[in-house]
Amino acid sequence: MDEMLEAYTKWYGASKNALTKYEVVGEPKSKEIKGLIITGMGGSGIVGDVIYSILYDKAEFPTQVIKDFKMPSWIGKGWLVIGISYSGNTLETIETVVDSLKLGAEVAITSSNGKLISLCRELNIPYVEIDKGYAPRAAFPLLLVGAVKLLKIYGIDLEDELKNAVEVLNDPNVDSDAKKVMEFINDSIPIFITNTKYAPLGFRAKNEFNENTKMIAKAEVIPEWGHNDIVGWECRYENVKAVVFVDPNDPITNYVAQHLIEFGHDVLKSELNKGNYLSNILYWFKVLGIASTKLALSKGINPRETKSIVKYKTFVKSVKESIVSRKLEDIKKVFSR
Repeated sequence: MDEMLEAYTKWYGASKNALTKYEVVGEPKSKEIKGLIITGMGGSGIVGDVIYSILYDKAEFPTQVIKDFKMPSWIGKGWLVIGISYSGNTLETIETVVDSLKLGAEVAITSSNGKLISLCRELNIPYVEIDKGYAPRAAFPLLLVGAVKLLKIYGIDLEDELKNAVEVLNDPNVDSDAKKVMEFINDSIPIFITNTKYAPLGFRAKNEFNENTKMIAKAEVIPEWGHNDIVGWECRYENVKAVVFVDPNDPITNYVAQHLIEFGHDVLKSELNKGNYLSNILYWFKVLGIASTKLALSKGINPRETKSIVKYKTFVKSVKESIVSRKLEDIKKVFSR
């Protein structure tokens, strides 16, 4: 079996193992949190999007996701910054973590290795070290467990919710739903449409078909969709299809699907019917991982290989590595005094 496909199929066992095995190393310097920022990129950064959506109508403090080299200047003491980088060497994440330390924020990390884990050990920063050997996007549930473990030590407890939700990863319908998505998309340009609550699902769908299948894919979010993108669908495009994730608690999502069908577009309605938010996220993330990987393999494409990302990172390294390395050394000097 292809190694990427195998990684997705083993999510259930890997998640159960991680929930039991993973532990936070180190102690918080402060547990008084007035705001949360999660920083990370790509297959690691999507964890932040999911946590943001979970906390959106639960947390009594502001939460934000940063996917950049810079942190906002207004963070400081009392803010918790969780850095997520599977490799531990993502330059954007390293720089935002260092900036957060400089601004006086509480910092915690989840990663498998690299400079971030070394920084944690050197400066006694709380961290969760996850299993090595995965492509970052295929390590999603492990990174999520790591982030949830970190949040718990700061009084943000999502662990029981996650423990219950991972059971959906053993759902026997995953393969049939993956086949349905794969066969529907085939050679088209897919547009994934969700509501705001499930925006991470749309982003993940886009990212999986971008990376695994090497194809153009886009994501749109309701209700913003209804104020601009909706008009574009008044025209017909032979190679464009829509996958609409229908939330049974949000009738607008079904309206959108029907609207597109009325204009003659090919639409796949994917029902979010696996219970709570996190169960739906885990289920459909697994479906999309398998669907995008199998579609790639059917076309003779290596789903793990991402040449253009490697090329981009090489360029970014050439212009940013010296800056990030200098910041790393500076912050180590400050904290070692």
